[in-house]
Amino acid sequence: MNRRIGLWTLVGLVVAGCWVAIAAFTPQSYNPGLFWIAAAISAPASLLGRKMPLGAQWFMVLNGGIYAVVGSLIELLRRPLADLRKRA
Repeated sequence: MNRRIGLWTLVGLVVAGCWVAIAAFTPQSYNPGLFWIAAAISAPASLLGRKMPLGAQWFMVLNGGIYAVVGSLIELLRRPLADLRKRA
């Protein structure tokens, strides 16, 4: 279970790193409507970054932490649901 939560955290860091790279290579004058929607879904830390400035490092760490919390919840629910499927 710890390995899976670590993988969730790693995925969160990679996703945030991809968004940091996209933001670094996108011109400032570009208005990405669909990119903001995709960023809000895949990197929830971007919602916090709209209200207060976040550095790239903190954005990645915060997004990894959010993914770790979501992964923990999914892993806690996964086993009881798997047992229910076996019984049915």
